[in-house]
Amino acid sequence: MNLMNRFATLITAVSVIALPQIVLSAEGAEENEPAEGSAAGNTAAKAAVGGVSAGTIAAVVAIAAAAAAISDSGSGGGAITPTPTPTATPTPTPTPTPAPAAPVVEEYEIVVVVDIPGTPAIGNAGPTATRLTGTTATRTTGATATRTTGATATRTTGATATRLTGATATRLTGATATRTNSGTSTVNNTTGAIGTMTDDQVAGGVSNIYNDIETYNVEEIYNVEETYNVEEVYDVVEVYDVEETYDVEEVYTTTVTTPAVAASTATATATATRFKQ
Repeated sequence: MNLMNRFATLITAVSVIALPQIVLSAEGAEENEPAEGSAAGNTAAKAAVGGVSAGTIAAVVAIAAAAAAISDSGSGGGAITPTPTPTATPTPTPTPTPAPAAPVVEEYEIVVVVDIPGTPAIGNAGPTATRLTGTTATRTTGATATRTTGATATRTTGATATRLTGATATRLTGATATRTNSGTSTVNNTTGAIGTMTDDQVAGGVSNIYNDIETYNVEEIYNVEETYNVEEVYDVVEVYDVEETYDVEEVYTTTVTTPAVAASTATATATATRFKQ
């Protein structure tokens, strides 16, 4: 039973030692191909610190585990000495691929043929203008004038005058006169006695009788006059607005015609850039 355990331990140790070597051989084959892009990153990630690969570290760990197993498996000094694992050769760092040269940009001239479409004649509304309509009309000029209407009227002149009314009247003249009336008197008025009468108050008992004389204001008959305002007959005048006859104008929109343009072609030259071949 002890022998069987030792044999199994030996097989295990050999397997553990051989497996890392197989892995290392596969890694070496992959590293012989040029590393580009993400493959270069994977190769770099597999390298350990100091240039020792992950396979080498796994082999060392496996040998240590096998030795410990053999040491614990039997009694006495019957342990099998494991075969030492050869030191793995460090994988060389691949030479980086040189960066491609920067492209050279060159300028070149291109000629483009441009089709110029034709345009029809177009009539557009232009500015406004005025023109005669051939008719006339009247309008006030803003001035005024006077003219006779053909009728007459009367008005006072501001002066006065007198005229006979056709009637008469009496008035005092300012003078006085005397006249006899139907009465008598014994007073001698130097007009001559017209008779005598018995009068006990005078000597001889007789007085002369005289016609009675009165003094009166002299009157005259005159034609009655009146004072009136002098009137005149005049032609009636009116003030009117002066009118004029003018030619009627109208405002209209003129038409501006854009001439037609025939279709044609033209060439245009431009400068462009491209990568030099």
